Amino acid sequence: MIFLMLIKMTFKTTSAICFLAAAVLIFFSAMGMAADSLNFAVIQPGQPGTPEEAQPVMDALAAHIQEKTGNGVVVRGAYFNQIEPALEFLCKEAPEWGIIRLGFYSAHARKFNMTPLAATRPGGRNKDMWRLLVTREGPGDWKALTGRVRGNMLFEPAAAACLLFGLPPDRLPFRLEGTFRPLRSVRDVIRGKIAGAVLDGVQYEAIQALPSAEKMTVAHTSPDLPSSPVIWFGEMDDAARQLRAILLSMKEDPDAKTLLKLLQTDGFGPADPDLPGFRLATNAAVCFP
Repeated sequence: MIFLMLIKMTFKTTSAICFLAAAVLIFFSAMGMAADSLNFAVIQPGQPGTPEEAQPVMDALAAHIQEKTGNGVVVRGAYFNQIEPALEFLCKEAPEWGIIRLGFYSAHARKFNMTPLAATRPGGRNKDMWRLLVTREGPGDWKALTGRVRGNMLFEPAAAACLLFGLPPDRLPFRLEGTFRPLRSVRDVIRGKIAGAVLDGVQYEAIQALPSAEKMTVAHTSPDLPSSPVIWFGEMDDAARQLRAILLSMKEDPDAKTLLKLLQTDGFGPADPDLPGFRLATNAAVCFP
């Protein structure tokens, strides 16, 4: 940590700190050194609540991981639902692993050397699907939409546009906007305030029992998408493999039942093999390499 403190004192810009922190992380991963900590970040841009409200859940997950690893390994967790604080944390603190929303992974996996470790299973599913909802009176073709489209997975517009439409955002006829209130966006569509709302699989199921569902229609669906991945920062090592085994065993662990409900996942599954293909290309004119 002394080395990182010297970096912070010498370089004043976030980008410089980011670059060097990542270099240190990659170096120690390559050396195969045993981990004395398994600190993590849960990064879910657009999810409700505050980091303070989520901290008890982070502490519970940290305690579970620490108990299962033993050997004096320290585990601390942090939660972020906004992008800038999350990026600042990754640059300065360099956690060992994280549970990351897909759009955040897509946008930043290359920069932070994210390696797929496991997968969340919201609703017991291994895959997700995003849907663009419009009013039944609206244009049937999404390419005819204009104005604003909102969703709580749209805070990374470049990643979201590519994941949902396979196009960079500047080639869309409307503007993508992130929101912390996705179901309220559905009402805004009905009222004519915005052009459309994007919902993930869990959100789409939630509105089916509402009267507003009859006023909406699906104008476009994404391909099957990975659920929020669990990632390791750097190359896999023995500590990463031990952590993966702990996560995969949580579904069968009676002590983890309540914790999994708080994390809104039906256990953890193997890493999605398709995930690396959803990293944004360095060339902004295309989506994926």
